[in-house]
Amino acid sequence: MRSLPQSAIVQVADDKAARLLLASKQMAAYANRDYYQAQIQLDAYNCMRVSCPDEFDTLEQLFKAALRQPPYAVLVKGLQFDEHYRLLVALNCSLGKLVARPFDKKTPRAQLIHHVAPQTDIYNQNKAKDAVAKLSEKMHIDGADRLAPVRYVTMQCVRADSRGEGRSRLLDIHGIYNLLKQGMEQEQIDLLENEPVPWQIADYLCGGICWRPVLAEQAIHWRRYSIEAALASENISLSEKMMETLAQVDLLIEQDCRYKIEFLMAPGDFLIVDNLRCLHARSVITDADTKRLMYRAWVE
Repeated sequence: MRSLPQSAIVQVADDKAARLLLASKQMAAYANRDYYQAQIQLDAYNCMRVSCPDEFDTLEQLFKAALRQPPYAVLVKGLQFDEHYRLLVALNCSLGKLVARPFDKKTPRAQLIHHVAPQTDIYNQNKAKDAVAKLSEKMHIDGADRLAPVRYVTMQCVRADSRGEGRSRLLDIHGIYNLLKQGMEQEQIDLLENEPVPWQIADYLCGGICWRPVLAEQAIHWRRYSIEAALASENISLSEKMMETLAQVDLLIEQDCRYKIEFLMAPGDFLIVDNLRCLHARSVITDADTKRLMYRAWVE
């Protein structure tokens, strides 16, 4: 696998990180649930720009510039985050509106800032076929079960795994096309670009299915679990050629590491991924009691 290129890394100096943290602590504190309100998100963003304009605006410009080029992801290092999500929300709001599943206090992932721990990952129902235990270990986009996938996925590393496991993995759309061109026929690529497949829509969005192609207008839609869920729950089927092609895509993306990027996030790191142009996953974590914790956000 490859290392994250320097062009995709933004290092924040200690003094600038301290000023950003101080500015965030001077803002009103809200609970996770309160940030569902778009105005509160916007207030956090505007307050940071007013209180710490040079540092915040420069940082925003740097990571937006990095997101415009492969791998369409950027790792911001050196930040210091407050405990009430203020800086985290402000950074996300610079990209758009934060969205999430309806709030459920008892469900860490059903909050605007998702608390993502390996213990709450979804198990892979097809483990016998591909030997991957958790769906988070398979390359995917987030929000595939929405009518339109979210544009950005962000992660703040709160605690890393003590053994150095759970390494972040990325595969951008150029790497995907390289794999497909080298591993399948052009006819199959055309099929992925032109023939829609079904996607299971989340129950909180009224369920059902929607249809969209895997590849479309320089965008990648890939989370095979959501396609399989749609096929299992509805009285629909795909052509034998399409089923074979989807299986081949899964094999190429999971087993060929030539174009994948892998790196270990440390506490305070902030990762932004263009969810339509870059797949993401993490490596296996063998410790069932790992303390690894990420704060994740979806931005549209």
